[in-house]
Amino acid sequence: INRLRPLWLLLFVFSIEGTRIMDWDQLATVAQLVTGIATLGVAVLLVSQLRQQHRDAEREILYTSQGRMQDLMCTVMTSDFGPIWARGSQDFDALTPEEQQQFRAFGYSFMTLQNVNAQSGHEGLDRGVASRIQAQTNGGWKQWPGLATYYERYGRSHTYNPDLRSLLDGVFIERFGREVDTTWDWGVRETGS
Repeated sequence: INRLRPLWLLLFVFSIEGTRIMDWDQLATVAQLVTGIATLGVAVLLVSQLRQQHRDAEREILYTSQGRMQDLMCTVMTSDFGPIWARGSQDFDALTPEEQQQFRAFGYSFMTLQNVNAQSGHEGLDRGVASRIQAQTNGGWKQWPGLATYYERYGRSHTYNPDLRSLLDGVFIERFGREVDTTWDWGVRETGS
């Protein structure tokens, strides 16, 4: 009897002075309702946590991208690449074939980071991403027209984001007063057959 006492006390919850408050079916219905409300609460909490994790992941991508961009820009200050950068950024064609290869490696890395920056920025962390990239590119190509030559001949080929490519093409037109020569593909000029 002592072992059954907790169960016996629980049965008294259903009746007060002989009047039944709930039967088993009603209790099951209330339990399902409470469980459903609790499940909904957990779902809402999980959704909010997933959104926060998504924002944190985007922010981490941007921070990593910016860090790598800074590391990349430090290469232009080295005694090995600095002179190549100085000449190539002003006139890409002034470089020797070996120097052009090194400048292209720099340009490829730069454009890859710019693609990452553009992709992650559209999710709300950088609300002015289009205007920021446009302003930075316009200013960069004004100071370093060799980068625009790189973009036209090589960089446009590996700018896979069509919105970014369109934005950069627009900056090219604005800066140089002409369309990008799209006969260039990965550094090879296609000629009509």
